[in-house]
Amino acid sequence: TINPNPTPSIGGLATVCANQTGVAYTTANVGGNTYAWSVTGGSITAGAGTNTITVTWGAAGAGTVQVTQTTSATGCATTTAAYPVTINANPTPSISGDNSVCASEQNVVYTTLAIGGHTYNWSVTGGAIDGSSTGNSVAIDWGVAGAGTVQVTETITASGCTTITPLYNITINPTPTPSII
Repeated sequence: TINPNPTPSIGGLATVCANQTGVAYTTANVGGNTYAWSVTGGSITAGAGTNTITVTWGAAGAGTVQVTQTTSATGCATTTAAYPVTINANPTPSISGDNSVCASEQNVVYTTLAIGGHTYNWSVTGGAIDGSSTGNSVAIDWGVAGAGTVQVTETITASGCTTITPLYNITINPTPTPSII
């Protein structure tokens, strides 16, 4: 008796971002079959031994996914060719600007490096953005004394890979209140 070999075929994203989590890869579920997956450039975080796995990808570069499907009744097995995955780099924004300002100070500029093909989106607490929030720089009008933060989200348009900076902490100092006696 010449038993047929299984015919697994992998489906899933062929392009991901560095350190992307929760990426699913699957092959058809056939009753009585077992599945053994291997991943390079990332790690399996769920589903090992099933027909669907979840992968967390690592650093930018090349990755692969492979599955060996075995028919339990006959022992016949097939290993797929390596399914290539491109792991794109994430942007690396860094904010520069004053981290100590005065209450009600106007038009304080914060910047990150401008890179063609990237988009930017700024957010602020403790103040208000004066003008556009979508360039590589932003002007902020600070409010009352206390704490403030600035943050920027940078996205590479071609790959969709995004990085959000940590909060850039700002001390908003009280303005003096002189009185003439």
